[in-house]
Amino acid sequence: MNDFLHFIDKLAHKSPVHVQIYYSKTMDWCIYVYKKNCAVDYPDSMNNGSDAVLCSIQDSDMELAFAKAHVEVKNWLLHNDGGY
Repeated sequence: MNDFLHFIDKLAHKSPVHVQIYYSKTMDWCIYVYKKNCAVDYPDSMNNGSDAVLCSIQDSDMELAFAKAHVEVKNWLLHNDGGY
């Protein structure tokens, strides 16, 4: 979890990103990272309305959820933003 949060902190200094992290009994761990109002800038990326979605993870295992999110954000950056 700490590695992911440090990575997002460094990323946020370069380019604004939004992060939602929460846990519920019905949804498990949910991690959602997106760039607000940037869907048109990344047409090949998954989007949610006008937002470009870097990752949307749901998992019952906290460590696995953060690891998946870390990998998914890095893959998104490699494919859509020239790397990280």
